[in-house]
Amino acid sequence: MLNRAFFEPLKQIHTSRARERRSLQECAGQILSAAKRSIFATQRSDAKMAANELKTCVEYLKKGKSLIKKFQSLENEGMWRSALEEYAEASLYAMVMGGKDIGAVREIAPDDAGTYVGALSDLTGELTRSCVLVATERNLKEVKRLSGLVREVVAFLLEMDLTGSDRQKFDQAKQNLRKIEEIAFDLSLVG
Repeated sequence: MLNRAFFEPLKQIHTSRARERRSLQECAGQILSAAKRSIFATQRSDAKMAANELKTCVEYLKKGKSLIKKFQSLENEGMWRSALEEYAEASLYAMVMGGKDIGAVREIAPDDAGTYVGALSDLTGELTRSCVLVATERNLKEVKRLSGLVREVVAFLLEMDLTGSDRQKFDQAKQNLRKIEEIAFDLSLVG
């Protein structure tokens, strides 16, 4: 015989967690979309739009974190982790293109190494795209600045023993460095 007195509360917990998980996934989707729009706005030098999109991310980050307080295990949901990483990448990119140093993102815990490693790796791709854009304008100074940042990020990541998906992202960062070095070289030949 099934001990319903024991299992009924478990069913309620499961149902509540599933509902909160769906809500967290909705928040994560909103963060991912707004972060991507922020990156696109930053690429177009629309700092105001980029900042507005980052504010939207922060609103959904707060909602998501409140859901996680109810069920701590939700913190490791894949879509949530991806959203944090995309938001961190968008924030770091806005910092760089705004002339600031790459540093902490207020809404991301300073000890969230996985998020920062992924965001830094992906940031190199955005910097490479920006480098292509400024190279077409023959802006050698900005090409040098961006290539120096990518080199610095790759050198930092090289100091870590990255494995799994972090290693794959690092390998992409190294490819971005190679591309950006080719751009700088080609631009130097043109004079």
